Amino acid sequence: MIGHGYYPRKAKDAQRGIIVWIKRWLCKVCGRTMSVLPDFLLSFRHYVVRVVENILEDRLERKLSWAKVKEKNSPVDFPALRTMQRWCKAYGGEASRWLEAAQETLAEQDSFSTWLDPHGEAPRTQTTTEALLVVSEHMLAWGKTQWAEVAEYGRNERLRFLWLWGANRGLGRLV
Repeated sequence: MIGHGYYPRKAKDAQRGIIVWIKRWLCKVCGRTMSVLPDFLLSFRHYVVRVVENILEDRLERKLSWAKVKEKNSPVDFPALRTMQRWCKAYGGEASRWLEAAQETLAEQDSFSTWLDPHGEAPRTQTTTEALLVVSEHMLAWGKTQWAEVAEYGRNERLRFLWLWGANRGLGRLV
């Protein structure tokens, strides 16, 4: 792989839009270009990971109404209600596939995880989307034992870790 320039990528957070320059790489073998996004950006999404995480947690974990989600997250340049709904729908559509992969990883790598206990948290979850939010905490706890880069991640960055882990496993987009 050799450096092949940069391209600008728009990223929006809760307060403002920013431009991030993304490094492009050229494969000398196949001739294709690729880039690696920083961990605060998602493929094909304008908003940074933290914004998407907040919306998913407000709606799916805290079970806030759309009116409350919009009220709570309403700076001038924040996502439209339809965009937030699309994120939640996409998450719901992919949750079962991602949950299955996460459970498989925990069973292989961290068989003592309380998530795998038949009398533990898993049976108490109501929906697949809720289960994936809960299992993401267990995945982050396991991930902290494996990679120094995520050792400082807190609970509020559990979905960021899940996205990074899933992208490395080839699971595609979650949101």
